Amino acid sequence: VCSGAPPRLPETTNRPPSHARTATDRMPSTLQPLLLFASLATAAAFPDGLWTGASYDGIEAAEEAVALHQVEVLKQFANSVEEVKERVQKTAPGWALGIVSAVAGFLDETVQVPAVKAHAAAMSLAQAVSLSDLRPGGRPVRWEHLTVVSGDGTRLRATVAIPQQRGGERASFPVVVMPNSWALCVLEYTLKQQEWAAAGYVVLHYQARGWFNSEGLIEVAGPADVADASAVLDEVGKRAAEWRADAEAIGMVGVSYGGGLALLGAAHDARVKCAASLSGWGNLTRALAGQAAPNQVWFDILMSTSILVGRPDPQIHAMWESLVSAVVDPAANVDPLLAWAEERSPEAFAAKMCGRRLPVLVSNNAQDELFVSDAALMLRQTLHGAGCRVQLLLNQGVHAMAELPSLAGIGGLVAHQPVWDETLRFMQAHLRPSKEPPPAGPQQGEVGHHPPSRPAIRFQLRSPEGIFVAPRFVSYDRWPPREQEAVSLRLGQPLLGGGAAGGGGATGGE
Repeated sequence: VCSGAPPRLPETTNRPPSHARTATDRMPSTLQPLLLFASLATAAAFPDGLWTGASYDGIEAAEEAVALHQVEVLKQFANSVEEVKERVQKTAPGWALGIVSAVAGFLDETVQVPAVKAHAAAMSLAQAVSLSDLRPGGRPVRWEHLTVVSGDGTRLRATVAIPQQRGGERASFPVVVMPNSWALCVLEYTLKQQEWAAAGYVVLHYQARGWFNSEGLIEVAGPADVADASAVLDEVGKRAAEWRADAEAIGMVGVSYGGGLALLGAAHDARVKCAASLSGWGNLTRALAGQAAPNQVWFDILMSTSILVGRPDPQIHAMWESLVSAVVDPAANVDPLLAWAEERSPEAFAAKMCGRRLPVLVSNNAQDELFVSDAALMLRQTLHGAGCRVQLLLNQGVHAMAELPSLAGIGGLVAHQPVWDETLRFMQAHLRPSKEPPPAGPQQGEVGHHPPSRPAIRFQLRSPEGIFVAPRFVSYDRWPPREQEAVSLRLGQPLLGGGAAGGGGATGGE
């Protein structure tokens, strides 16, 4: 759905590049049918892609990602569709065919409308019917699709939601930049873009290199990705007057992969005034091989999805094999691996980030087995100790589950999760400090210590009803919390005094 113009399918006599064939062969066999079905369904439903005129000369995604047997199945699938159409034409009544033909003609004309107009119309409708977190009202929103050219010439797909000034108004709007999550497309943040733009923010979402229609290879938040983030900020500066954007008030927000990109982008570019990482990571080595135990399940998931909808750098698999070898052979040289992981770890740039006291919001989920919750606490402590102003949320759920319902438009089907409310409030506090705070979401129960300002740390309490009841939290303004007391015990002295075992009385209070 999110790919651009259809990729050029290779002839059956050709072979895909060796690195793509190797990656496909290494894909877990249990995932291959699922990924094949997703590929076929997408190709059948959107043969021309979602974007119009968005093909790039240098992208050959099919040669890189589609194995030969998948191409054959795709051809057979297309032939089957044609046979079904012919059968329906022979057996259906004439009046039914007339209706179908009229509807098909209408849809055919509709999809020729420029994608940006269709995008804007869909979001206006979603807001009018209060889809998910959207509510009617607010500012009118204009949408734009654009291409951002990075320093090395790589072209990145982006969309921007731009709030419109009211009559006679001369206000400028803060900017929020959102990099994509792993394997999610340029539509990922569409609902949030509409919601936040209606609240007065220019919200730009860009597709990181290697994914879908953006050029380049997936480098797992490497130096090229950091340079891309700066190129996006350059684009904001160039278009600031046109968009009525305040280029001095820029924040970055991302989920999962996008969360890591947001922190790294903020670390390397002082134009970013605050950053929010939702279900992101602080230390890549700890995430992929915590306690020297490589996370093979998640690596298979990440590699398989990157092969399906992107172009992973072959170096990713080489580094993973190096990591696994190091666990088996303690004498293995891990210096290249550690260097590769360190430049992709926000914790490594804590001094750079926190030297300017960057405000950071970190949100992770308690049952996340990719970026585990204790790693989030370690990231918070590292940044806080280096001088950043850090707010930490620990929610219930698996990876990105606190964030996804609102992004997917099903936020109203489950109990309201305050992650996005807190994120918008965080942006408001640091990008528009003189303005009134945004409306609070549904009141959530809190117990324990709560300071008058936003708490430094909030833990969501587990509920037997799960996601269908309003969450409750316990909050603290520091960590370790004030309620925790330190007690010192001296070895060799009895706790209760007397008796022959300890040889002497207890020391009071210890």
